[in-house]
Amino acid sequence: MHGFERTSAGYVARLDPFERDVLVQVVADVAELLGDRPGARPSGSRYGPQAPAEDEPPTSPGDGPRPDGADAWTSLDPHPDALEPPDDTGVHRLFPDASKDPGLAAEFRRLTEDELRRTKRDRLHALWESLIRLPFEPGATELELVVRPEQASDLAATLTDIRLILADRLDLETDEDVTLLYDELADADTLAALDDELDRTLAGHLGDDSGTPAGDDELGDPAESDHAIELEVRAVRASLGTVYIALTWMQESLVEVMTAELGD
Repeated sequence: MHGFERTSAGYVARLDPFERDVLVQVVADVAELLGDRPGARPSGSRYGPQAPAEDEPPTSPGDGPRPDGADAWTSLDPHPDALEPPDDTGVHRLFPDASKDPGLAAEFRRLTEDELRRTKRDRLHALWESLIRLPFEPGATELELVVRPEQASDLAATLTDIRLILADRLDLETDEDVTLLYDELADADTLAALDDELDRTLAGHLGDDSGTPAGDDELGDPAESDHAIELEVRAVRASLGTVYIALTWMQESLVEVMTAELGD
């Protein structure tokens, strides 16, 4: 992934197809948390090229089924109630209480939250559709997400919303927590190493290299089961952490080019 750069076409970020698919998935997950399903909406992207007509073939693998492991990124549970604080702690970060007084907080939600949700959902949908409509050629190594300067503030706000949800899933409360996450993922091979170790652990449960199934005693080994669960949790955390860091970088690069634009 390459951060945003200022070009004659606007602000451009370059992604490889896998990075784009991951972002499509995460954006859709956050939209669902806010009670929306981007794929069910009519087309009409706010960024990038226009969507193809209905009789045209898909231009992106994002038009098909969502990538495998879609449930590994976040737990989806929409909370449409705009009067009570959201049950989901990540959504609550997007709509914090405006007052310590429960009555005042509820009244503020009644007056503002529905419109705020709609705005956030619309922005998420615009980004989601832009990502799945990126021009795609088999074997392409880079895809360009183009954002016009007047659209950049909406995108920056959307990236903030997504990062807040991811921060909740990663238990990031302070700057120190974020620094520890960066240290935890400093080794570029962290995620691959966790995946390899998890594969070896699961293979041990299923049997030896010959394909012979393991016995019941091996399958029921509490120590091996606990180790596999621990590895899976760490792998999911590493995946989420990697996305969080990538989106942070993307947002920082966008703000940088926006600031440079103001200075000209």
